[in-house]
Amino acid sequence: MRLFRELDFLLLAATLVTVLLGVTMIYSAAFHSDSTAVQNAWDKQAKFAFFALAVSLAIVYIPDKVIYSIAHPLYLFGLLSLLAVLAWGTGDDAARWLRLGPLRLQPSELAKITTIIALARYLSDCTTERINKPRGFLGALCISLVPMALIVRQPDLGTAISFGAPLFPMLYWAGMRKLFIFLVVSPIISVICSFEPLWQGAAPYIFATFIIGSTAFIHLLLGRLWVTITMIAVNLSAGLITVYLWDHFLRQYQKDRIMTFLDPESDRLGSGWNIIQSKIAIGSGGLTGKGFLGGTQTKYEFLPAAHTDFIFSVIGEELGFVGALVVLALFFFIITRALQIGAMVKNRFYSLIAIGLASMLTF
Repeated sequence: MRLFRELDFLLLAATLVTVLLGVTMIYSAAFHSDSTAVQNAWDKQAKFAFFALAVSLAIVYIPDKVIYSIAHPLYLFGLLSLLAVLAWGTGDDAARWLRLGPLRLQPSELAKITTIIALARYLSDCTTERINKPRGFLGALCISLVPMALIVRQPDLGTAISFGAPLFPMLYWAGMRKLFIFLVVSPIISVICSFEPLWQGAAPYIFATFIIGSTAFIHLLLGRLWVTITMIAVNLSAGLITVYLWDHFLRQYQKDRIMTFLDPESDRLGSGWNIIQSKIAIGSGGLTGKGFLGGTQTKYEFLPAAHTDFIFSVIGEELGFVGALVVLALFFFIITRALQIGAMVKNRFYSLIAIGLASMLTF
């Protein structure tokens, strides 16, 4: 049978173990909750896992050319679903869902896959020469930016940022030169260097050092004045826009999340509470953990959203260092195997999809 001939059983086994472990820990995290919806979270997760497995096995029987041919319609469907969630979605300030009867769907997760497929189609159709030209790069950038912009509008900044994760690995895999990648990544580095909360007063000096150093490096390497001038203008703009967005665009809860991530101790009883409790939960698990359903941080609800955002903390508390290491090892194997598949597959389109999925999982 084609199913047994083409299926990667090691990858399937690792994925099934990861899913089973995830559903089990969601059950444990939600077991002591007073909310019926939270208690039933594991059941929904299990149903979606079975559905995803069925879809994955069905894809084996789909001819290679079919997915390639419907890459653009799939991408359009993903964008329409993101527009739909803006118009009719429900949820809090951090995520939006679409309700279809008893089902709650998060279109941003579907859009991750459709965007990777569309990006793989675009890059597989491009020659290496075109990819190393501004027009080729801008085409790939637009494919990633459109869903990112729609998700920022929800607003879900964390998910939006994840859409940029596959872009540069896929560009590199498609043949973009390292120097060109540095040129297009340098504005992102400028954003990091100019981000004041990260450097606490030293941002102007770090930013200036990067501008001078990168400009000198590129000018000495290429010797083209217009490239040097363009690079200075773009990187300066990126830095100034970062300052403006922080002061005037980001919502307060988004700023709080960033500041708390950088320094949880700055607001121990406020926005830093979740991260601090998460660290306590992981640390209290010790080597082998407190056992299934034995996590006190989870049981007494010191750890908010334990069944979603902080599920890894539940793993660390109940299964300990050993359990956490097993989970990380499973993800490492899945990602590594995806990269190996990307290297082995002769079809350029599917090779790029494998690299994109591996990059998304890594992020």
